[in-house]
Amino acid sequence: MNKKQPVNTALLLGLLTLTLGVSILAANSQVYAAKDIWKDDDTMEELVDDIDEGRDNDDDMNWGEFQDSKIFKLEDTETQECIEARQDLSNNLADYEILHCFEDDDYGY
Repeated sequence: MNKKQPVNTALLLGLLTLTLGVSILAANSQVYAAKDIWKDDDTMEELVDDIDEGRDNDDDMNWGEFQDSKIFKLEDTETQECIEARQDLSNNLADYEILHCFEDDDYGY
C-alpha cells in the first residue's frame, strides 16, 4: 500500500481549491472594474479617448449615474440628446455609443 497517496491527493485538492478561489476573485475584479468608467476623467473628450484606446470599456453603463455626472452635464446639448436617445433606444448605454455621439451628434438617425 502506498502511504504517500493521501497526502498527494490532499495537496492536489488544496491546490485546485486555491486556483479556483483566485480565478473567482479575478473574475469579480474585472466585473467591478467597468463600473463608472467616467469617474477618472474630467471631460467627455478624455472619456472618449479612453474608450477609443480601449482603456475604458462598459457596454451596460449606469444611465442614471452617468446622466448625473459632471462630464455629461458639461457636454453640449446636441451630444447629450444623442446619448440620451441611444440609451432610450436600447434601454442601456454602451461606451461606444458615447464615442459615436461625441464624434457625430446625429449618430443613429
